[in-house]
Amino acid sequence: LDTALLFAALAEQAGLNPLLLLTKGHAFVGVWLQPQEFSQLITDEASAVRKRIELNELLVFETTLATQAIAPSFSQAVETAKRQVNDDDFIMAIDLRRARMQRIRPLALSGQRFQLDQSAAEKPASIDALEEAPLLPGFDVEIQIEPDSPASKLNLWQRKLLDLTTRNRLLHLPDSAKCVRLICPDPAKLEDILADGKRIRVVAMPDLEAGGRDAALYELQNRENLRDEYARSALNRNEVLGTLEKTKLDTALVDLYRTARSDLDEGGANTLFLAIGILKWKKSADDPKSYSAPLILLPIKLERKSALSGVTMGMLDEEPRFNLTLLELLRHDFELNISGLDGELPTDESGIDVEGIWNTVRRAVRDIPGFEVTHELVLGTFSFAKYLMWKDLSDRSEQLLKSPLVKHLLERQAEGGDGIACKDFPRAEELDQKITPAQLFTPLPADSSQLAAVVASTAGHSFVLDGPPGTGKSQTIANMIAHNLALGRRVLFVAEKMAALNVVYRRLEEKGLGEFCLELHSSKTSKISVLKQLERAWDTRELLSAEEWSTEAAQVQRLRDKLNSVVSLLHKRWPNGLSVHQAMGRVIHHGSPAIPRLNWPDGTAHDLPAMTQLRDVAHRLDLNSAAGQALSTSFKLLSQSEWSNGWQESMVAASRELSTAINELNEIQANFIKASQLPLQANQHKEIARIITFAEVLEKTHGVDQAFAFSVNATAKVAAARQAMVLISEYRKIEPTLSLAYSVEACRRVNLEQIERNWIEAEGKFWFLASLAKKKVARQLAAEGGCVGLPEVVADLAKLRQLKALLDELDKLSLELQGIPGWASLNSNISQMDAALVLSDNLRSGISAMAQSPEH
Repeated sequence: LDTALLFAALAEQAGLNPLLLLTKGHAFVGVWLQPQEFSQLITDEASAVRKRIELNELLVFETTLATQAIAPSFSQAVETAKRQVNDDDFIMAIDLRRARMQRIRPLALSGQRFQLDQSAAEKPASIDALEEAPLLPGFDVEIQIEPDSPASKLNLWQRKLLDLTTRNRLLHLPDSAKCVRLICPDPAKLEDILADGKRIRVVAMPDLEAGGRDAALYELQNRENLRDEYARSALNRNEVLGTLEKTKLDTALVDLYRTARSDLDEGGANTLFLAIGILKWKKSADDPKSYSAPLILLPIKLERKSALSGVTMGMLDEEPRFNLTLLELLRHDFELNISGLDGELPTDESGIDVEGIWNTVRRAVRDIPGFEVTHELVLGTFSFAKYLMWKDLSDRSEQLLKSPLVKHLLERQAEGGDGIACKDFPRAEELDQKITPAQLFTPLPADSSQLAAVVASTAGHSFVLDGPPGTGKSQTIANMIAHNLALGRRVLFVAEKMAALNVVYRRLEEKGLGEFCLELHSSKTSKISVLKQLERAWDTRELLSAEEWSTEAAQVQRLRDKLNSVVSLLHKRWPNGLSVHQAMGRVIHHGSPAIPRLNWPDGTAHDLPAMTQLRDVAHRLDLNSAAGQALSTSFKLLSQSEWSNGWQESMVAASRELSTAINELNEIQANFIKASQLPLQANQHKEIARIITFAEVLEKTHGVDQAFAFSVNATAKVAAARQAMVLISEYRKIEPTLSLAYSVEACRRVNLEQIERNWIEAEGKFWFLASLAKKKVARQLAAEGGCVGLPEVVADLAKLRQLKALLDELDKLSLELQGIPGWASLNSNISQMDAALVLSDNLRSGISAMAQSPEH
């Protein structure tokens, strides 16, 4: 610990952020390499420390080694510390920097000094001051080729397609990859069984050392490996063993099955393979890290009849292949060409020659250090899609350059250019004039823009068909294929996902063209499936003659011409500058009941100048509408908008009665002012509104004693009344929750303290005597509270205490509440009190509003 503290002090002096890690029997120093503080971690778990070590955020080294006579290297101290940080021995990690910031220092050990071991000091120590720099792990660097020429662009395309880094699972299959590793002492025999069409059941390796059996002792006694012999006997039963336990093995196999099924549905290609043999390779001879690349890839399918039946694997009707990406890596990075493995693989009596292929690879890599062929078997998913595209791009580059589209993409400048000019590209509005129905073979519905794409596909145009989902792209593609088929052409339709292929094929099949589609994806790529598809297409007979087709085309031509005549009439420009289509659109968009209707004599035809004059008048009316709206406030009491004889008679009669009504109103106002003795002036009509409001309040006070509102302490009375209303409501809320119905204000008569003391004394007795004593206390409470039966003493005592506290509060307020309408202690009418208080507030505010001076 002293040595660790010394090293921590040196690290702190150097400006680092040291940590003190304690385990059972060891102390380490850690240097925090990230700006975060270690307190953010879970410091009571070794896993958190190890994770930071793996992420190169924390550097730990064992300081006790520094006290030895011959000091170890720095890397040895680091590795020692890594090994000793485990879950069993880890105690804690202390952040010394934060401890010093919080003024936490180690305890002083007086009288103890560091003393050097003289014998050790006299020994000459051969210590290397600095060791050689450790080897850094290899980095996968993608080569960036400057695309300044067509050849460099083509190379860039190839490089992007071919991933020769260790991120590619075909070049490095890490232990953490989602795959199933199998145990099989004879992989060649396993391949022969699968090649014969038999199925192999994947099972978990049992615990061969159960019952205390020792595998090493068994091998010494019987001269055979226990695990290999069990795996060999399992292979004779058409079973292969997995390295995982049964539960994890079943889960991993189901995951592989689902992944392969999803890849097949989306991409149309099988990605599930059994890797037979692994090539262990290194990027350089001194590279400490080794990589694992699969050699032979056997196409596999998994099946499971039920959840309890287990998983079986069989070979697909596809050819086994060698890892071509590995061959390209060996050729590109190691200048090593292995011939005979890039095509059909060598075969033996049953299937491929596994041992022969392995020997071919062994002979090729025997002189390269770090390369080794192992007999490992791995079941996993691998993808060759990008490699096959790269191979096409590499082998057929000259043929691809003859394509105008590819040539344009390679030779165009960075800023763009004319590219491939789409001259005479079909326009949707001109199709009906240039193309007759007899020249279109589109079995699915299509609009003008979709028909333009169909026609362009037969005219040698290159274009992009773009549109959001649901706009008919797949339907248009199906029409393109049908149209080109009718013209005697062959069409290749490719897509990234198999779902797109199936949608187009289903549309063609519904129209009777399915027999002319050769499916070359997914399981349809087998030889038998292709031959059956060709047989169905050969047996298909024509169902429609040329004469019937001509008759149908002529009928479509007549209907189309009729519809086009309607369209022409809708879009014809009339003398006023509008078409029927535009006029209908304006009426629908702007029409509303508020729009005035203008009637014109029959035969009226406005020309463009007349329409311009009408628009000018409407514009000037709109400008003057603001002035008309300002005048409307003076006539807001007029509800009649149209003149009539009846309206005129009613207006005359109302005007005769108006004078009498005004005189009666003035008389009533004078009487009210006289009776109320309020300082109001009867000749001011602005006071009428306030008088009316105040009169309404006075009318509501009839029969209600409002004397309290005019007392000296009116504000205190109102506040006390509102508090009393809350206390009464709370009392009425608690009282029904008592276990029995007590008499009115029983909480005043019950000696709560005495009953509580008796109850506590009863609980302290022997259980039988306690039961009798508790019943006695309950009867005492019932007698004092005036209730029938035995109450729940504990609960009722708490509630009675609350009720007594509420009554005490009400007693304190009783003097202030005298004269409040509805007040009668617990029998008070809360609604009547609330109405009286609201009325008093309105009355006092109304009187204050009428006052014109402090005296008033």
